[in-house]
Amino acid sequence: MIYELSMRYQLKKRVKKVVFMSTWRKKTRGIGWGGKTRLPDALMLHHTAGAVTDSTDPANPGNRKGANMGQVNYIQNHFKVPAANFTLDRDGTVYVHSIFPVWHAGKGSFLGKIPWDIFGIPRDAGNDYLLGVEIVSKGVKKDFTAAQKRQVKALMEAVGIASRWPKLKRLAVVRRPQHKDWTPRKVDTRYTNLEVDKWML
Repeated sequence: MIYELSMRYQLKKRVKKVVFMSTWRKKTRGIGWGGKTRLPDALMLHHTAGAVTDSTDPANPGNRKGANMGQVNYIQNHFKVPAANFTLDRDGTVYVHSIFPVWHAGKGSFLGKIPWDIFGIPRDAGNDYLLGVEIVSKGVKKDFTAAQKRQVKALMEAVGIASRWPKLKRLAVVRRPQHKDWTPRKVDTRYTNLEVDKWML
């Protein structure tokens, strides 16, 4: 209950443009978080590989609120369990699908991969330890909007505080792996970790 209240408070305070879906506080997989703290260890960055536009112009109709609801609804409803914890739309709106384990990481491992191996996450068990955010993007080039980049930082701050991550590591790369860091079969996101670092400044 404390985790849920803290997550809701921090998301509303820091992310601001946030929409809570009906499943946001349900344990849709029927389990809580793994690990020693029983809280998520990090936020994995994904892209949707689908969007109305790849323009970064805020005035583009495809970057307005609601333009990509097809992607949001797919993540929410295509499977019995949401396909991510959050969807970050191109206008900066964050949709909260669930704050408990969902399906998003798939098969993969951090074993032997610095710095993420410190979590000791078992092979193929990322879903039980990692939050996941789907960032709406066509996924063929670096097309995140300025609003999305700002909101990645805000989302990291919010979930980091709610999950009790140490302040100095709240925005560090160890707390925001990309899907391609978990499994080489994925390319998301198209950005390097050094590029993501710049959004955190």
